Amino acid sequence: MKTMKSFSLEVIVFLCKVFLSGFAEESPCTPGLESELLVFKVHQDELYKGKTLGRVNFNTCNGKTRTLFQSVDKRFDVNEDGTVTLKRPLTLHEAYVVFSVHAWDANGKKHTVSIKVEFVQHLNGHHKDTVMNISSPQIESPLDPPLAFARSSARLKRAPGGWIIPPIILLENSRGPFPMKLAQIKSEYAKEVQMVYRLTGEGADLEPKGIFTIDKFTGNLFVTNPLDREKKASYRLVAHAEAREVANIRENPMEVIINVFDQNDNKPVFTQNPFNGHVPEAAEKGYEFMTVTATDADDTIETTNGIVRYTIVSQEPKLPKANMFDINVVSGSIFVQELGMDREQWPKYTLLIAATDMEGSGMATTGTAVITITDSNDNPPKFDPITYSVSITKKEVELLAKCMLLMKKMLDQVPGHNHTQIGPIG
Repeated sequence: MKTMKSFSLEVIVFLCKVFLSGFAEESPCTPGLESELLVFKVHQDELYKGKTLGRVNFNTCNGKTRTLFQSVDKRFDVNEDGTVTLKRPLTLHEAYVVFSVHAWDANGKKHTVSIKVEFVQHLNGHHKDTVMNISSPQIESPLDPPLAFARSSARLKRAPGGWIIPPIILLENSRGPFPMKLAQIKSEYAKEVQMVYRLTGEGADLEPKGIFTIDKFTGNLFVTNPLDREKKASYRLVAHAEAREVANIRENPMEVIINVFDQNDNKPVFTQNPFNGHVPEAAEKGYEFMTVTATDADDTIETTNGIVRYTIVSQEPKLPKANMFDINVVSGSIFVQELGMDREQWPKYTLLIAATDMEGSGMATTGTAVITITDSNDNPPKFDPITYSVSITKKEVELLAKCMLLMKKMLDQVPGHNHTQIGPIG
């Protein structure tokens, strides 16, 4: 009996240890942003300098509340606590603006969040700005009001409830799950009768077909698969609504624009490889003689994903100096940095060039520039040997003298010709 009690006690102690260890072994903390996307909603389209728009939250895992942030759009400033403010006045001409913010953790790893500043307007007097955290690749939120049909125009400008609706923005390469809801389209007639919704246009019933669908009774708009901005950056759809069982009740067609927001998923590509150039060996400092070019399929307007910057990685040979050439980081023009090129000693140089997107902080690719040094007239001719000897007869000397005298007489008869003197030979 005592043995059974002892055994039971040991089992209980073991189970307690296992139970307690489960609490002790917490999952390791991973530094990072709390959201992939942020939507800062404002209720004025004219924003003043210094206005606070919202805050980017970054989990440092070490208790520190300050992080290094950098806004890609220089109109915005991000403090170390993540507060986003305006560096200068801003007008939201298109009712929204989208930009990226980078953050670096303690290990130097870069994290990126996309931010959308969106102008929305109520007619009920509510003017408090709001911030929305979205962890999915969809920028529009299911909490947003439905897209309502406008009564006065087929092109939506302002919904009856007072909301100015910008285009729907969707991140490319979304991982779903699909179908993924983008928004709800709703007719005000739906309060009275059953409305039926349908969708037409590119991506719906036109090629590429079936990318966007709509629930005919709820008006919910869905995307059915990931999008690639490099294949198509924008879709123009038309939403239709009509009463299910009542004739002559229908909405004017409403245009729905879906813009695909870029992710940095393409490396720069050099337009050729290698690039070949020639430079005179006596060229001065700053002399530009060739240009390398790389392209990037990513966006260069709303983001810096496709903006390329150039650097020289290495030079061979590293003589007479290791930095004989430099490159314009923006244009890719290569120019002379140091003097001392010598075609006879170093007739050719090979440069390894890096092209990096996101203005030099993103993905990189390398290419080669081959530089041939061309000759400059920097070596005067030399006699070898310096002195020469020749033997002629006396008769040949007399004949040569007569020829020279005859030449002198002829030259003296030429008007304006300088007086010619011929000395003795011998």
